Amino acid sequence: MINILALSEDGARLAQIAYLSGEAGDYRITRAMGTPSLLGERGDTLDAFDVLIVDAASLKDAELAVVERLHREHGRLTCILLIPDASPQTLIAAMRAGFRDVLNWPLDSRQFGDALQRAQAQCLQGGTRDTRILSFVSCKGGAGTSFVAANVAHAIATLPQKKRVLLIDLNQQFADAAFLVSDQTPPSTLPQICAQIERMDAAFFDTSLVHVSDSFHILAGAGDPVKAAEVKEDRLEWLLGVAAPHYDFVLFDLGQTLNRLSMLALDRSDQIHLVLQASMPHVRAGRRLQEILCSLGYAQEQMRLILNRYTRHGERPRAALESVLGMSAFQVIPEDAETVTDAMNQGLPVSKTARGSGVARSLQTLAENIAARATQPGRSRAKGESLFGRLLGRQPSPKLETL
Repeated sequence: MINILALSEDGARLAQIAYLSGEAGDYRITRAMGTPSLLGERGDTLDAFDVLIVDAASLKDAELAVVERLHREHGRLTCILLIPDASPQTLIAAMRAGFRDVLNWPLDSRQFGDALQRAQAQCLQGGTRDTRILSFVSCKGGAGTSFVAANVAHAIATLPQKKRVLLIDLNQQFADAAFLVSDQTPPSTLPQICAQIERMDAAFFDTSLVHVSDSFHILAGAGDPVKAAEVKEDRLEWLLGVAAPHYDFVLFDLGQTLNRLSMLALDRSDQIHLVLQASMPHVRAGRRLQEILCSLGYAQEQMRLILNRYTRHGERPRAALESVLGMSAFQVIPEDAETVTDAMNQGLPVSKTARGSGVARSLQTLAENIAARATQPGRSRAKGESLFGRLLGRQPSPKLETL
């Protein structure tokens, strides 16, 4: 897995680059509209990327001097130039500036794929972190999505493998995931960071997080639906592209919201965990959620059914839910209101307040299964063409105003 930053002043071509990247392999791409000079003040955030793709109408627009400086400051960054004129003179000038490959429009998918494979081979020689991304979403309030996401994130971080975990609270209805496993007041929130994206470097981002432990960090949500609505797509996409490579696991708490922001998270997710309860209302709503996700291009193989707050009276609705969704429960978490409430009131993970409880054991099992699958070859994420193909039907990526 390599992390790609694609830069262009043409939104349609930027979407095509993303689409072809998805077809070429399992790559994670961040899009931004602009020229290389706009990256000049991004500081060490560029260290998160393995490949820089610059789409330019001419050598002048490619800003070779800027790219040469970026390549010198970020030595592991592989640069690829896309330009209409790929003459020998252009090739020589681009190579001197640090571009490894020069391709011309219209892009040949095979040549583009080969260029990305060469970039990936170079990155693997230098070592790169393979970040696993998971989203937790539900169709109804009260399902316990935030509780499950926060506690699973903590459980993964405490496994013997010592993985670094980031929980991002994208729940846009009074987000409170940080308070479920910590008593700290978040130093900043997602909307606040996105509003200051021009300031964001590694140190700024780190001081904006809740540090539950050395290996478990939380980016708090807005806690205010009005503020949550102020987050812009392009800024969230940049933030995710910069932050994810520094962690082994990134978990999103999406709550019940499906919009352009949550779709950014879903597009990047290897697994989508549907947190439901064994009840007839959840059967109907869960089926509708699944239909919506499938219609958006997310493969059913990505989806995992998490049955939360399960009781012994839930056998019939559980059978109905599994039948309607066409999947068995990936994990069952028993109902234990007293244990869960006590943990939430203390602002502690349930594994610390009641380690021997059924809830804590179930969440621990879920975390272990997620971590175990992360070590297996292959990925469960849907093929890139179905996800990135939808980018061509969306509006062009908005310009990152302060990038």
